[in-house]
Amino acid sequence: MCGILGNYGCASEGFIQATTLDDIAHRGPDSSGHYENNKVYLGHTRLSILDISERGNQPMFSDDGEYVLIFNGEIYNHLELRKTNLSDVEFSSTCDTETLLKGLIKEGGKFIDRLNGIFAFSFYNLKTKDFIIVRDQFGVKPL
Repeated sequence: MCGILGNYGCASEGFIQATTLDDIAHRGPDSSGHYENNKVYLGHTRLSILDISERGNQPMFSDDGEYVLIFNGEIYNHLELRKTNLSDVEFSSTCDTETLLKGLIKEGGKFIDRLNGIFAFSFYNLKTKDFIIVRDQFGVKPL
């Protein structure tokens, strides 16, 4: 099980002092990472399951660096989505995180309706400063 944490709107330095990735390290011992600027902090601890390579580490950034995603969960139909909705998209990993990232870039919030799984994630557009923050309909993964 991975762990995600984030903050928006306050200086991230204060948030980092109060909450750290060390606090959730037990949720993901394989790697950890974060993105921060003066208003946003997104942190992730990873438990590698589907793609154990470094290509699945998070936060995951789009190829152009415009989007960043932190994700906890599993998208059960991610391989099917790659074939049906994302057949024109290139992938560098086999992880469902990349499927989610590229699906959100391509279809925006409409892509969420296609997801079958348990998940919580934060998808941030660094250019427009827009967020999509989602938890699966059953609330299995903490957000």
